[in-house]
Amino acid sequence: MFDSFEQVSSSDFTMARNKPKPGKCVHCLKTFEHLTWDHVFPEAWYPETTKPNQYKWQVPSCQDCNRKYGALENDLLTRLAICLEPSDPACAGIFEKGMRAIDPRYAKNEKDRKFRQAKREKILRELWVGEAIPQNHLYPNFDLYADIPIHDQASVPINADSVRRLAEKIVRGIFYIEDHLFIEHPYSIESFVLSENNAQPVMEATKKYGSVYAREPGIAVYRAVIPEEQISSLFTIEIWERFKVYATVLESNLPTFK
Repeated sequence: MFDSFEQVSSSDFTMARNKPKPGKCVHCLKTFEHLTWDHVFPEAWYPETTKPNQYKWQVPSCQDCNRKYGALENDLLTRLAICLEPSDPACAGIFEKGMRAIDPRYAKNEKDRKFRQAKREKILRELWVGEAIPQNHLYPNFDLYADIPIHDQASVPINADSVRRLAEKIVRGIFYIEDHLFIEHPYSIESFVLSENNAQPVMEATKKYGSVYAREPGIAVYRAVIPEEQISSLFTIEIWERFKVYATVLESNLPTFK
């Protein structure tokens, strides 16, 4: 069963101030002579209430994967931040980060100013306002506010593939940090989004039978692993106590029964 994974020796781990040794990228699984460090949880997603000395898990990544995930996470952060409550301590400062990312006044130079302005205009074009909001497609926990008139509310789209890739990245990171393993064939990661009611069995299973990997406040991952083989597993990813996504790690070539 473990032959499908490459074991990473403890000597391969070093403090983040040193460059990673040549080897595999946790994300794409290709081998590189030069690797960078990538945060398991996006660094900008930590709320302001995070302790200054909080160590933030990092894993070896190729430059291309690091760059692509950075762009994905920045875009997701801005879109999610628009919908967060600024006074919520679980996401303290995240709303402000999201707004600064699309505010040309915070630009470092002219190129950055144009980038922020273009990003701002793109999001504004994509907004749904009032009755145009597709209420049947709202992300769980990001519903309309009951105490605010519908014409005063707006929603912003988020890319489903971005959510999937973020979940996969976190799952791969947890496996590498905790078990020194790369997730490879025949195992694969699947992610899914559930309503609060449908998510209850998953939440209960991961919290009762699993372990929690928390970077408090505001970020927690629960993982329940099948004891017999220590790989197949169920994940609950909870960020800011509001944004949630679930994932499984299973053999992709399991036989099917009719």
